[in-house]
Amino acid sequence: MQQLSNIFNPMTSTIFWSIVCFLILFFVLWKFVFKPVSKMINERQQEIRKTLDEADKSKQEALNYLEEQRKLLEQSKKEAKEIIDSSRQAATKLQKDLEEEARQKSRQMIEDALEEIKREKEKSLIEVKDKIIDIAMQTTEKIISKTLSEEEHKKIIEESLQEVGKSIE
Repeated sequence: MQQLSNIFNPMTSTIFWSIVCFLILFFVLWKFVFKPVSKMINERQQEIRKTLDEADKSKQEALNYLEEQRKLLEQSKKEAKEIIDSSRQAATKLQKDLEEEARQKSRQMIEDALEEIKREKEKSLIEVKDKIIDIAMQTTEKIISKTLSEEEHKKIIEESLQEVGKSIE
């Protein structure tokens, strides 16, 4: 019992009571502080992990979206280049078609002009022939109405030739 009394002795028991108080305090802290704090820390860790996972997921989605936009941009550039190339080809073809059409119209106009010249030439020849025939008729009438000497005959021929020359000019 003496040992017991030693334990309750204030000097020797201070260590004992300090340990007992520490254990009681530790138990109370464990029950009412450490568990809730530990629980809050775990919840906060889970929340942080969740936020980090969401951030990683958002980052990945952003990277995927960026890559998709790059592909769309490249595709748009290719389509724009194809459109420009096809427009150039169409413009070149149109230009060639217009040039060919202009050449054909020019040829047609030249052919029409040549045909018109030919008709006018034939018309002029017919008119000249008619005038020559008229002059020959007039000359014949003059010859028939007069009896001509050789000098008169030459004179009439010269006059006829002069009239034909004037009418041709």
